[in-house]
Amino acid sequence: MYEQTTIAAIATPPGEGGIGIIRISGEDALEIANNIFFTRRISSFKEAVPYMMYYGRVTHESITIDRGLAVYMKAPHSYTGEDVVEFQIHGSIEALRAVLEVVLRLGAIPADRGEFTKRAFLNGRIDLTQAESIMDIITAKGKVALEQAQSHLSGALSTYVRKVREELKEFITKLEVTIDYPEEDLEDLTFEEISESLQQVDSSLTQLLARSERGRFIQEGFKTVLIGRPNAGKSSLLNALLQEERAIVTDIPGTTRDTIEETIRIGGIPLILMDTAGLRDAENQVEAIGIERAKKSMNEADLILAVVDGSVPLTTEDEHILSSLEGRRAIVIINKYDLEQVVTTKQIHSLAGNDIPLVHLSARYGSGIEELETLLHQMLSMEDLDVGRKLFLMNLRHMELAKKALDAIKRAEEAVAQQMPADCIVVDLTESFRFMGEIIGDTVDDELIDSIFKNFCVGK
Repeated sequence: MYEQTTIAAIATPPGEGGIGIIRISGEDALEIANNIFFTRRISSFKEAVPYMMYYGRVTHESITIDRGLAVYMKAPHSYTGEDVVEFQIHGSIEALRAVLEVVLRLGAIPADRGEFTKRAFLNGRIDLTQAESIMDIITAKGKVALEQAQSHLSGALSTYVRKVREELKEFITKLEVTIDYPEEDLEDLTFEEISESLQQVDSSLTQLLARSERGRFIQEGFKTVLIGRPNAGKSSLLNALLQEERAIVTDIPGTTRDTIEETIRIGGIPLILMDTAGLRDAENQVEAIGIERAKKSMNEADLILAVVDGSVPLTTEDEHILSSLEGRRAIVIINKYDLEQVVTTKQIHSLAGNDIPLVHLSARYGSGIEELETLLHQMLSMEDLDVGRKLFLMNLRHMELAKKALDAIKRAEEAVAQQMPADCIVVDLTESFRFMGEIIGDTVDDELIDSIFKNFCVGK
Protein backbone atom coordinates (compact mmCIF):
# COMPACT_ATOMS: atom_id res chain seq x y z
CA MET A 1 0.00 0.00 0.00
CA TYR A 2 1.20 3.54 -0.70
CA GLU A 3 1.83 6.30 1.84
CA GLN A 4 -1.35 8.28 2.61
CA THR A 5 -0.36 11.55 0.96
CA THR A 6 -2.22 14.06 -1.19
CA ILE A 7 -0.79 14.38 -4.69
CA ALA A 8 -1.31 17.00 -7.39
CA ALA A 9 -0.28 17.55 -11.00
CA ILE A 10 -1.18 19.37 -14.19
CA ALA A 11 -3.18 16.77 -16.14
CA THR A 12 -3.14 18.42 -19.58
CA PRO A 13 -0.24 18.58 -22.07
CA PRO A 14 2.11 21.58 -21.94
CA GLY A 15 1.38 24.48 -24.27
CA GLU A 16 -1.49 26.85 -24.92
CA GLY A 17 -5.04 25.54 -25.01
CA GLY A 18 -8.63 26.39 -24.28
CA ILE A 19 -8.70 24.38 -21.04
CA GLY A 20 -6.06 23.23 -18.58
CA ILE A 21 -6.66 20.80 -15.70
CA ILE A 22 -5.03 20.55 -12.28
CA ARG A 23 -5.83 17.28 -10.52
CA ILE A 24 -5.60 16.72 -6.74
CA SER A 25 -6.08 13.32 -5.07
CA GLY A 26 -5.87 12.29 -1.43
CA GLU A 27 -7.32 12.83 2.01
CA ASP A 28 -6.56 16.60 2.00
CA ALA A 29 -7.85 17.29 -1.53
CA LEU A 30 -11.14 18.80 -0.35
CA GLU A 31 -9.48 20.96 2.31
CA ILE A 32 -6.98 22.35 -0.21
CA ALA A 33 -9.76 23.09 -2.71
CA ASN A 34 -11.79 24.85 -0.03
CA ASN A 35 -8.86 27.20 0.68
CA ILE A 36 -8.34 28.39 -2.89
CA PHE A 37 -11.61 27.99 -4.84
CA PHE A 38 -14.52 30.37 -4.25
CA THR A 39 -17.98 30.23 -5.83
CA ARG A 40 -21.30 31.95 -5.16
CA ARG A 41 -23.15 28.63 -5.34
CA ILE A 42 -21.88 27.39 -1.97
CA SER A 43 -20.31 29.07 1.06
CA SER A 44 -17.68 26.37 1.46
CA PHE A 45 -16.35 23.88 -1.06
CA LYS A 46 -16.95 21.22 1.59
CA GLU A 47 -20.65 21.63 0.76
CA ALA A 48 -20.02 20.76 -2.89
CA VAL A 49 -22.27 18.12 -4.42
CA PRO A 50 -19.99 15.35 -5.77
CA TYR A 51 -19.59 15.27 -9.58
CA MET A 52 -21.24 18.70 -10.04
CA MET A 53 -19.30 21.46 -11.81
CA TYR A 54 -19.02 24.80 -10.02
CA TYR A 55 -17.96 28.07 -11.64
CA GLY A 56 -15.76 30.30 -9.51
CA ARG A 57 -12.37 31.89 -8.84
CA VAL A 58 -9.06 30.24 -7.99
CA THR A 59 -7.65 32.67 -5.43
CA HIS A 60 -4.64 32.86 -3.14
CA GLU A 61 -3.98 35.62 -0.61
CA SER A 62 -6.84 37.70 -2.05
CA ILE A 63 -5.34 37.54 -5.55
CA THR A 64 -7.37 35.86 -8.29
CA ILE A 65 -5.15 33.55 -10.35
CA ASP A 66 -7.87 32.55 -12.84
CA ARG A 67 -11.56 31.80 -13.22
CA GLY A 68 -12.92 28.42 -14.18
CA LEU A 69 -14.69 25.28 -13.05
CA ALA A 70 -14.11 22.84 -10.21
CA VAL A 71 -15.51 19.40 -9.56
CA TYR A 72 -15.31 17.17 -6.46
CA MET A 73 -15.29 13.37 -6.84
CA LYS A 74 -15.89 11.69 -3.51
CA ALA A 75 -14.04 8.57 -2.36
CA PRO A 76 -14.32 5.71 -3.05
CA HIS A 77 -16.24 6.49 -6.27
CA SER A 78 -13.48 8.41 -8.01
CA TYR A 79 -10.75 7.54 -10.50
CA THR A 80 -8.17 6.88 -7.77
CA GLY A 81 -10.60 5.66 -5.11
CA GLU A 82 -9.67 8.69 -3.00
CA ASP A 83 -11.16 12.16 -2.69
CA VAL A 84 -10.35 13.93 -5.97
CA VAL A 85 -10.75 17.57 -6.96
CA GLU A 86 -10.10 18.92 -10.44
CA PHE A 87 -9.79 22.57 -11.45
CA GLN A 88 -10.53 23.35 -15.09
CA ILE A 89 -9.12 26.78 -15.94
CA HIS A 90 -7.73 28.46 -19.05
CA GLY A 91 -4.97 26.51 -20.74
CA SER A 92 -2.22 29.01 -19.97
CA ILE A 93 0.91 27.26 -18.76
CA GLU A 94 1.61 30.20 -16.42
CA ALA A 95 -1.87 30.05 -14.86
CA LEU A 96 -1.64 26.27 -14.47
CA ARG A 97 1.78 26.50 -12.84
CA ALA A 98 0.57 29.25 -10.49
CA VAL A 99 -2.40 27.16 -9.33
CA LEU A 100 -0.27 24.04 -8.91
CA GLU A 101 2.30 26.02 -6.91
CA VAL A 102 -0.41 27.19 -4.48
CA VAL A 103 -1.80 23.64 -4.16
CA LEU A 104 1.68 22.35 -3.29
CA ARG A 105 2.17 25.11 -0.73
CA LEU A 106 -1.03 24.00 0.99
CA GLY A 107 0.28 20.48 1.60
CA ALA A 108 0.02 18.43 -1.60
CA ILE A 109 3.12 16.82 -3.12
CA PRO A 110 3.91 16.53 -6.84
CA ALA A 111 2.51 13.35 -8.37
CA ASP A 112 4.96 10.91 -9.94
CA ARG A 113 4.45 9.52 -13.43
CA GLY A 114 1.27 7.46 -13.53
CA GLU A 115 0.64 7.89 -9.80
CA PHE A 116 -3.07 8.64 -10.15
CA THR A 117 -3.59 5.42 -12.12
CA LYS A 118 -1.28 3.53 -9.77
CA ARG A 119 -3.49 4.54 -6.84
CA ALA A 120 -6.56 3.42 -8.80
CA PHE A 121 -4.90 0.00 -9.17
CA LEU A 122 -3.77 -0.23 -5.54
CA ASN A 123 -7.23 0.78 -4.32
CA GLY A 124 -8.87 -1.95 -6.41
CA ARG A 125 -10.63 0.39 -8.86
CA ILE A 126 -8.97 -1.32 -11.83
CA ASP A 127 -6.66 -4.27 -12.38
CA LEU A 128 -3.23 -4.08 -14.02
CA THR A 129 -4.40 -4.81 -17.57
CA GLN A 130 -6.98 -2.03 -17.31
CA ALA A 131 -4.36 0.35 -15.95
CA GLU A 132 -2.03 -0.44 -18.86
CA SER A 133 -4.88 -0.05 -21.35
CA ILE A 134 -5.29 3.58 -20.24
CA MET A 135 -1.82 4.32 -21.55
CA ASP A 136 -2.62 2.30 -24.68
CA ILE A 137 -5.63 4.57 -25.27
CA ILE A 138 -3.46 7.66 -24.88
CA THR A 139 -0.83 6.35 -27.32
CA ALA A 140 -3.15 4.55 -29.78
CA LYS A 141 -1.90 5.05 -33.34
CA GLY A 142 -5.09 4.07 -35.14
CA LYS A 143 -8.81 3.41 -34.83
CA VAL A 144 -8.45 -0.35 -34.43
CA ALA A 145 -5.73 0.03 -31.75
CA LEU A 146 -8.01 2.46 -29.90
CA GLU A 147 -10.95 0.02 -30.06
CA GLN A 148 -8.78 -2.80 -28.70
CA ALA A 149 -7.46 -0.61 -25.87
CA GLN A 150 -11.03 0.39 -24.97
CA SER A 151 -11.95 -3.30 -24.93
CA HIS A 152 -9.13 -4.02 -22.46
CA LEU A 153 -10.20 -1.08 -20.28
CA SER A 154 -13.74 -2.45 -20.17
CA GLY A 155 -12.33 -5.71 -18.79
CA ALA A 156 -12.35 -8.07 -21.80
CA LEU A 157 -8.77 -9.24 -21.23
CA SER A 158 -9.25 -9.39 -17.45
CA THR A 159 -12.33 -11.59 -17.90
CA TYR A 160 -10.41 -13.95 -20.21
CA VAL A 161 -7.45 -14.22 -17.82
CA ARG A 162 -9.68 -14.85 -14.80
CA LYS A 163 -11.57 -17.55 -16.70
CA VAL A 164 -8.32 -19.37 -17.51
CA ARG A 165 -7.12 -19.01 -13.93
CA GLU A 166 -10.41 -20.39 -12.62
CA GLU A 167 -10.05 -23.44 -14.86
CA LEU A 168 -6.45 -23.97 -13.73
CA LYS A 169 -7.51 -23.62 -10.10
CA GLU A 170 -10.15 -26.31 -10.65
CA PHE A 171 -7.54 -28.66 -12.16
CA ILE A 172 -5.17 -28.01 -9.25
CA THR A 173 -7.94 -28.70 -6.72
CA LYS A 174 -8.87 -32.02 -8.36
CA LEU A 175 -5.25 -33.15 -8.42
CA GLU A 176 -4.68 -32.14 -4.81
CA VAL A 177 -7.63 -34.37 -3.86
CA THR A 178 -5.78 -37.36 -5.33
CA ILE A 179 -2.66 -36.35 -3.38
CA ASP A 180 -4.48 -35.92 -0.05
CA TYR A 181 -6.85 -38.91 -0.44
CA PRO A 182 -5.06 -41.56 -2.55
CA GLU A 183 -7.29 -44.32 -1.13
CA GLU A 184 -10.32 -42.85 -2.96
CA ASP A 185 -8.88 -44.04 -6.32
CA LEU A 186 -9.93 -40.88 -8.19
CA GLU A 187 -6.75 -40.62 -10.27
CA ASP A 188 -7.80 -42.22 -13.58
CA LEU A 189 -11.00 -40.20 -13.93
CA THR A 190 -9.31 -36.99 -12.86
CA PHE A 191 -6.40 -37.43 -15.31
CA GLU A 192 -8.75 -38.07 -18.21
CA GLU A 193 -10.83 -34.98 -17.42
CA ILE A 194 -7.78 -32.78 -16.88
CA SER A 195 -6.10 -33.96 -20.08
CA GLU A 196 -9.13 -32.89 -22.16
CA SER A 197 -9.53 -29.61 -20.34
CA LEU A 198 -5.84 -28.72 -20.58
CA GLN A 199 -5.96 -29.25 -24.33
CA GLN A 200 -8.76 -26.68 -24.52
CA VAL A 201 -6.77 -24.15 -22.48
CA ASP A 202 -3.68 -24.90 -24.58
CA SER A 203 -5.64 -24.26 -27.78
CA SER A 204 -7.19 -21.06 -26.45
CA LEU A 205 -3.85 -19.57 -25.37
CA THR A 206 -2.14 -20.69 -28.58
CA GLN A 207 -4.77 -18.91 -30.69
CA LEU A 208 -4.57 -15.79 -28.51
CA LEU A 209 -0.80 -15.61 -28.92
CA ALA A 210 -1.03 -16.16 -32.69
CA ARG A 211 -3.53 -13.29 -32.96
CA SER A 212 -1.33 -11.14 -30.74
CA GLU A 213 1.72 -11.59 -32.95
CA ARG A 214 -0.28 -10.31 -35.92
CA GLY A 215 -2.12 -7.78 -33.79
CA ARG A 216 1.19 -6.02 -33.20
CA PHE A 217 0.64 -4.44 -36.62
CA ILE A 218 -2.58 -2.82 -35.39
CA GLN A 219 -0.99 -1.55 -32.20
CA GLU A 220 2.40 -0.44 -33.50
CA GLY A 221 1.74 -0.05 -37.23
CA PHE A 222 3.01 -1.83 -40.34
CA LYS A 223 6.69 -1.08 -40.91
CA THR A 224 6.47 -0.35 -44.62
CA VAL A 225 9.72 0.19 -46.51
CA LEU A 226 10.01 1.81 -49.95
CA ILE A 227 12.86 0.06 -51.72
CA GLY A 228 14.34 0.40 -55.17
CA ARG A 229 17.35 1.59 -57.12
CA PRO A 230 18.24 5.30 -57.28
CA ASN A 231 15.86 7.57 -59.21
CA ALA A 232 13.11 4.93 -59.40
CA GLY A 233 10.72 7.37 -57.72
CA LYS A 234 10.62 6.25 -54.08
CA SER A 235 10.73 9.78 -52.66
CA SER A 236 8.10 10.97 -55.15
CA LEU A 237 5.87 8.08 -54.07
CA LEU A 238 6.37 8.94 -50.38
CA ASN A 239 5.37 12.55 -51.07
CA ALA A 240 2.33 11.41 -53.08
CA LEU A 241 1.11 9.12 -50.28
CA LEU A 242 1.67 11.80 -47.64
CA GLN A 243 0.23 14.51 -49.90
CA GLU A 244 3.07 16.81 -48.94
CA GLU A 245 6.67 17.50 -50.01
CA ARG A 246 8.36 15.52 -47.25
CA ALA A 247 11.31 14.09 -49.21
CA ILE A 248 13.65 15.96 -51.54
CA VAL A 249 13.05 14.96 -55.16
CA THR A 250 15.59 15.63 -57.93
CA ASP A 251 16.71 14.00 -61.16
CA ILE A 252 20.08 13.31 -59.55
CA PRO A 253 20.35 9.63 -58.49
CA GLY A 254 21.24 9.04 -54.84
CA THR A 255 19.57 12.15 -53.40
CA THR A 256 18.14 10.19 -50.46
CA ARG A 257 21.07 9.22 -48.19
CA ASP A 258 19.25 8.35 -44.96
CA THR A 259 15.97 6.69 -44.01
CA ILE A 260 12.99 9.08 -43.86
CA GLU A 261 10.10 7.85 -41.69
CA GLU A 262 6.49 9.10 -41.73
CA THR A 263 3.11 7.59 -40.75
CA ILE A 264 -0.17 7.43 -42.64
CA ARG A 265 -3.38 5.59 -41.75
CA ILE A 266 -5.16 3.16 -44.03
CA GLY A 267 -8.44 1.68 -42.77
CA GLY A 268 -7.70 2.76 -39.20
CA ILE A 269 -4.32 0.96 -39.14
CA PRO A 270 -1.06 2.97 -39.18
CA LEU A 271 1.51 2.46 -41.92
CA ILE A 272 5.01 3.56 -40.92
CA LEU A 273 6.45 4.55 -44.31
CA MET A 274 10.24 4.46 -44.64
CA ASP A 275 11.88 5.99 -47.69
CA THR A 276 15.39 4.57 -48.08
CA ALA A 277 18.54 5.20 -50.05
CA GLY A 278 18.55 3.73 -53.56
CA LEU A 279 20.26 0.34 -53.82
CA ARG A 280 23.37 0.40 -56.00
CA ASP A 281 27.17 0.30 -55.66
CA ALA A 282 27.88 3.27 -53.39
CA GLU A 283 29.95 6.15 -54.71
CA ASN A 284 31.04 7.38 -51.26
CA GLN A 285 31.00 6.43 -47.59
CA VAL A 286 27.87 8.44 -46.75
CA GLU A 287 25.84 6.76 -49.49
CA ALA A 288 27.23 3.36 -48.43
CA ILE A 289 25.89 3.89 -44.89
CA GLY A 290 22.49 4.86 -46.30
CA ILE A 291 22.38 1.75 -48.49
CA GLU A 292 23.24 -0.51 -45.54
CA ARG A 293 20.42 1.07 -43.55
CA ALA A 294 18.07 0.50 -46.50
CA LYS A 295 18.96 -3.20 -46.58
CA LYS A 296 18.43 -3.48 -42.83
CA SER A 297 15.02 -1.74 -43.09
CA MET A 298 14.02 -4.15 -45.85
CA ASN A 299 14.93 -7.18 -43.73
CA GLU A 300 12.94 -5.86 -40.74
CA ALA A 301 9.93 -4.59 -42.70
CA ASP A 302 6.40 -5.96 -42.35
CA LEU A 303 5.51 -4.75 -45.84
CA ILE A 304 7.75 -3.91 -48.82
CA LEU A 305 6.82 -1.44 -51.56
CA ALA A 306 9.34 -2.24 -54.31
CA VAL A 307 9.52 0.67 -56.75
CA VAL A 308 10.63 0.02 -60.34
CA ASP A 309 11.12 2.63 -63.08
CA GLY A 310 8.92 1.22 -65.84
CA SER A 311 10.32 3.56 -68.50
CA VAL A 312 13.79 1.96 -68.64
CA PRO A 313 14.99 -1.66 -68.82
CA LEU A 314 15.40 -3.55 -65.56
CA THR A 315 18.89 -3.29 -64.09
CA THR A 316 20.85 -5.82 -62.07
CA GLU A 317 19.78 -3.95 -58.91
CA ASP A 318 16.09 -4.19 -59.96
CA GLU A 319 16.40 -7.90 -60.60
CA HIS A 320 18.09 -8.51 -57.26
CA ILE A 321 15.37 -6.60 -55.38
CA LEU A 322 12.51 -8.34 -57.21
CA SER A 323 14.03 -11.78 -56.69
CA SER A 324 14.22 -11.15 -52.93
CA LEU A 325 10.45 -10.52 -52.64
CA GLU A 326 9.26 -14.09 -52.97
CA GLY A 327 7.55 -15.22 -49.78
CA ARG A 328 7.44 -11.68 -48.38
CA ARG A 329 4.41 -9.40 -47.90
CA ALA A 330 5.13 -7.00 -50.75
CA ILE A 331 3.73 -4.90 -53.61
CA VAL A 332 5.63 -4.10 -56.78
CA ILE A 333 5.04 -0.55 -58.00
CA ILE A 334 5.85 0.13 -61.65
CA ASN A 335 6.44 3.87 -61.57
CA LYS A 336 6.66 6.58 -64.27
CA TYR A 337 3.62 5.19 -66.04
CA ASP A 338 3.22 8.59 -67.74
CA LEU A 339 6.25 7.68 -69.93
CA GLU A 340 6.55 4.98 -72.55
CA GLN A 341 6.78 1.62 -70.76
CA VAL A 342 9.63 -0.82 -71.26
CA VAL A 343 9.19 -3.12 -68.24
CA THR A 344 6.49 -5.79 -68.63
CA THR A 345 4.33 -7.61 -66.10
CA LYS A 346 5.78 -10.89 -67.33
CA GLN A 347 9.30 -9.74 -66.41
CA ILE A 348 8.20 -8.76 -62.93
CA HIS A 349 6.38 -12.05 -62.30
CA SER A 350 9.31 -14.10 -63.58
CA LEU A 351 11.52 -12.54 -60.91
CA ALA A 352 9.15 -11.89 -57.97
CA GLY A 353 6.63 -14.70 -58.48
CA ASN A 354 3.17 -14.81 -60.01
CA ASP A 355 1.38 -14.03 -56.74
CA ILE A 356 3.01 -10.66 -56.21
CA PRO A 357 0.49 -7.77 -56.61
CA LEU A 358 1.41 -5.06 -59.15
CA VAL A 359 0.38 -1.42 -59.37
CA HIS A 360 1.11 0.87 -62.33
CA LEU A 361 1.29 4.54 -61.38
CA SER A 362 2.94 7.89 -61.87
CA ALA A 363 4.11 9.21 -58.51
CA ARG A 364 5.06 12.52 -60.12
CA TYR A 365 1.53 13.27 -61.34
CA GLY A 366 -0.42 11.24 -58.74
CA SER A 367 -2.17 8.94 -61.21
CA GLY A 368 -2.61 5.40 -59.86
CA ILE A 369 -2.14 6.44 -56.21
CA GLU A 370 -5.79 5.64 -55.46
CA GLU A 371 -5.34 2.12 -56.84
CA LEU A 372 -2.33 1.63 -54.55
CA GLU A 373 -4.25 2.92 -51.52
CA THR A 374 -7.14 0.56 -52.35
CA LEU A 375 -4.76 -2.41 -52.52
CA LEU A 376 -3.15 -1.39 -49.23
CA HIS A 377 -6.59 -1.04 -47.65
CA GLN A 378 -7.52 -4.56 -48.79
CA MET A 379 -4.31 -6.03 -47.36
CA LEU A 380 -4.75 -4.24 -44.03
CA SER A 381 -8.47 -4.99 -43.84
CA MET A 382 -7.61 -8.69 -43.81
CA GLU A 383 -5.56 -8.09 -40.66
CA ASP A 384 -8.42 -5.99 -39.24
CA LEU A 385 -11.00 -8.74 -39.81
CA ASP A 386 -8.74 -11.49 -38.52
CA VAL A 387 -7.31 -9.68 -35.52
CA GLY A 388 -8.81 -6.30 -34.81
CA ARG A 389 -12.28 -7.53 -33.91
CA LYS A 390 -11.02 -10.24 -31.55
CA LEU A 391 -9.19 -10.11 -28.24
CA PHE A 392 -5.42 -9.93 -28.49
CA LEU A 393 -2.55 -8.98 -26.19
CA MET A 394 -1.30 -5.45 -26.75
CA ASN A 395 2.04 -5.30 -25.00
CA LEU A 396 5.15 -7.41 -24.66
CA ARG A 397 4.72 -8.02 -20.91
CA HIS A 398 1.36 -9.71 -21.45
CA MET A 399 2.68 -11.78 -24.35
CA GLU A 400 5.74 -13.01 -22.45
CA LEU A 401 3.65 -14.02 -19.45
CA ALA A 402 1.08 -15.79 -21.64
CA LYS A 403 3.90 -17.70 -23.38
CA LYS A 404 5.33 -18.79 -20.02
CA ALA A 405 1.87 -19.84 -18.86
CA LEU A 406 1.36 -21.85 -22.07
CA ASP A 407 4.77 -23.54 -21.71
CA ALA A 408 3.85 -24.60 -18.17
CA ILE A 409 0.52 -26.01 -19.41
CA LYS A 410 2.32 -27.99 -22.12
CA ARG A 411 4.65 -29.45 -19.49
CA ALA A 412 1.60 -30.39 -17.42
CA GLU A 413 -0.01 -32.04 -20.48
CA GLU A 414 3.13 -34.09 -21.03
CA ALA A 415 3.17 -35.09 -17.37
CA VAL A 416 -0.50 -36.14 -17.54
CA ALA A 417 0.19 -38.18 -20.69
CA GLN A 418 3.02 -39.99 -18.89
CA GLN A 419 0.83 -40.60 -15.80
CA MET A 420 3.34 -38.84 -13.58
CA PRO A 421 2.52 -38.27 -9.89
CA ALA A 422 -0.16 -35.70 -9.32
CA ASP A 423 2.10 -33.43 -7.25
CA CYS A 424 4.47 -33.04 -10.26
CA ILE A 425 1.56 -31.88 -12.43
CA VAL A 426 0.35 -29.48 -9.74
CA VAL A 427 3.75 -27.73 -9.81
CA ASP A 428 3.38 -26.90 -13.53
CA LEU A 429 -0.27 -25.87 -13.24
CA THR A 430 0.48 -23.67 -10.24
CA GLU A 431 3.26 -21.97 -12.21
CA SER A 432 0.87 -21.33 -15.12
CA PHE A 433 -1.72 -20.00 -12.66
CA ARG A 434 0.87 -17.57 -11.25
CA PHE A 435 1.98 -16.31 -14.67
CA MET A 436 -1.61 -15.59 -15.70
CA GLY A 437 -2.10 -13.79 -12.40
CA GLU A 438 0.83 -11.50 -13.17
CA ILE A 439 -0.99 -10.27 -16.28
CA ILE A 440 -3.84 -8.77 -14.25
CA GLY A 441 -1.68 -7.93 -11.23
CA ASP A 442 -2.95 -10.55 -8.77
CA THR A 443 0.55 -11.98 -8.35
CA VAL A 444 3.03 -9.18 -8.96
CA ASP A 445 5.73 -7.48 -6.86
CA ASP A 446 6.08 -3.78 -6.03
CA GLU A 447 9.16 -3.34 -8.22
CA LEU A 448 7.29 -4.44 -11.34
CA ILE A 449 4.32 -2.21 -10.48
CA ASP A 450 6.64 0.79 -10.14
CA SER A 451 8.33 0.05 -13.48
CA ILE A 452 4.97 -0.18 -15.28
CA PHE A 453 3.61 3.11 -14.00
CA LYS A 454 6.85 4.98 -14.68
CA ASN A 455 5.98 4.64 -18.37
CA PHE A 456 2.88 6.77 -17.84
CA CYS A 457 2.73 10.54 -18.21
CA VAL A 458 2.59 12.89 -15.24
CA GLY A 459 -1.01 13.74 -14.35
CA LYS A 460 -2.45 10.33 -15.33
